[in-house]
Amino acid sequence: MRSMGRIIRSGERVALSHYHLDPAQWSDMLCVPGATLPLISCWADDARAYVLLLEGDRPILASTVVEDRRYLAPSSRFAGAEWGERVSYDLYGVEAMEARGNGTPALDEGGWTSTWPLSSRPGPASGGLRPLGGSHFLRPEQTGLSGPLDLSFEVLKGKIRAVDVCAGGAHRGVVSRLFGKTPEEAMFLVARMTAGGFVAHPLAFARAVAQARGQVPGPGVRDVWMILLEIERMSLHLFDMARTARGLDAELLATHCDHAREAIAQACSEQEVSRRLMDTVNCGGFREGLEIVPLAQAVHAAMQPRLAALEELHRVFASRLNGFAVLDVRLAERFAVGGVTGRASGRSMDMRRREAGMRLEALRATGSSRGDARARDGLRLAEIRDSLKLMERILGSIGLDDDEPAPDSTDEGIGVAEGARGDVWYWVRLKNGRIENLHVRDPGVSVLPVLGAMLQGCPVERAPAALGSIGLSPAGIAL
Repeated sequence: MRSMGRIIRSGERVALSHYHLDPAQWSDMLCVPGATLPLISCWADDARAYVLLLEGDRPILASTVVEDRRYLAPSSRFAGAEWGERVSYDLYGVEAMEARGNGTPALDEGGWTSTWPLSSRPGPASGGLRPLGGSHFLRPEQTGLSGPLDLSFEVLKGKIRAVDVCAGGAHRGVVSRLFGKTPEEAMFLVARMTAGGFVAHPLAFARAVAQARGQVPGPGVRDVWMILLEIERMSLHLFDMARTARGLDAELLATHCDHAREAIAQACSEQEVSRRLMDTVNCGGFREGLEIVPLAQAVHAAMQPRLAALEELHRVFASRLNGFAVLDVRLAERFAVGGVTGRASGRSMDMRRREAGMRLEALRATGSSRGDARARDGLRLAEIRDSLKLMERILGSIGLDDDEPAPDSTDEGIGVAEGARGDVWYWVRLKNGRIENLHVRDPGVSVLPVLGAMLQGCPVERAPAALGSIGLSPAGIAL
């Protein structure tokens, strides 16, 4: 019996994990009976449509040609593909046939100077801003999020029934600005994609570039990257916990989280690196002059004594988080929701476990799988404890070789980093040493399809606290 993965691998292999499918093979992939591989991302440009899937813990990329600006919609099989189809239409004017949903614009609110701006044949401006649906609105400054995202709600008796998201204000056209640059030139912008990934985004990009070039970072570089990612994980977990607590009137917990995060930032600053670790990762490894051992020791010393008090305060205020913004495990699985939001709902996917050289014995975080804000914050604290333990293990054996083989150089690569809010993915294709094509998938994209279900029944005034608990980052959604 044919499986989805087998159909994909029947196509022409053009890179380590990338297969070109003809239209018949593409249709077979979308229609084959049996298990559906988890969707990581979907996108399209003038020439091809792509789906990045997860087979076990390994990525597999399938693409097909776009003919007459049309292709068979991946959302006919993968429910989470709808957002990528809408974004691709807004940017390139390529239409997903037999798509789910109502086809409303994802980014183009009617204020652009042209329609389909990245297409080889852009159209005239649509003229006139598109009004948001819904009877209640949260403007960007009201959401509590770190970035512009318009939310509109259908409300019944003061509680949310449905949600509409407009990310046009968050779209900055960053990805298109990277085309034609060398990876080293692009890294400056990649490192500034979102404050929710000053380490995770450049790390995923660096791994994609290394694979495209047929390189494997040495064990010393690998371990430095791991430590930097764990420092960022702790900082962002504390930020999301503080935002949630403040929205639920748990000010004491929020203040302790703020103080702990500031202690980490101060430790970084004293070691002469950015407070949020910006520009510490580059394509060749890490910033010149970075001393990872004293940095890790300083952060560990700043955070470890504060953890017990945070855990006790979490227990004190936990009742306020019970049953708040719940994500059902079936939705988490269906839409491949990652990070704390997915794991706290029972989808046990952590891309760190597939990394060469990972000290797996340190990754022991478990907790409730109820999918509510209490489960998410409990898991964040458990992961902070794991991060401290992982840093200890790495410092005890830093640079330990694992003989990971280098891939063949194909000028195309896929990279992933398990950031604090989930798995960050980059796909890059090089030509003559420069970026010919690129796609970025921030973990916030996988949250969008489940946002309505998570906020359903939530009082409108509590929506900012719910969004904080989910850890949504607008800057990563509309790049």
